[in-house]
Amino acid sequence: MPDKTPDKRLFYKLNTSHRLLLKYVDREVRKRLGIPVAQSAALQYLVKNDGCLIKDLNSALLQNKSATTTLIERMVKNDLVVRRESETDGRATHVFLTDKGRQINKQVRPLIAELSQGLLDRFTEDEVAVVHKFLDTILENYR
Repeated sequence: MPDKTPDKRLFYKLNTSHRLLLKYVDREVRKRLGIPVAQSAALQYLVKNDGCLIKDLNSALLQNKSATTTLIERMVKNDLVVRRESETDGRATHVFLTDKGRQINKQVRPLIAELSQGLLDRFTEDEVAVVHKFLDTILENYR
């Protein structure tokens, strides 16, 4: 007879949930916008920080330097961004949105809102408030 005890492995559940949701959102963003979710996250940051340094984008996305470099290279190939060397520091590079990047970005926020709502529709407002409190506490204490 199978064990019916609820699974209480918090880190396992957080990790697995994160991976499943990210795969789902990535699949939907790719299907609807033609870009991976990581690029959509970068576009969201760049729309408010156009011309930022690569290291700032790296920090905002919580990625390592090589992952951000690869991400930007792919975004350049997709004509979403351009890179420009800093005029004041030869070691630094700035990232700027292209017109195509701006156009795709306009579609990102509504799509993410739609996908978020689809997830939240399965829960009551009180349940959602508890989840937000839990996640906010993690972000405040472990950032």
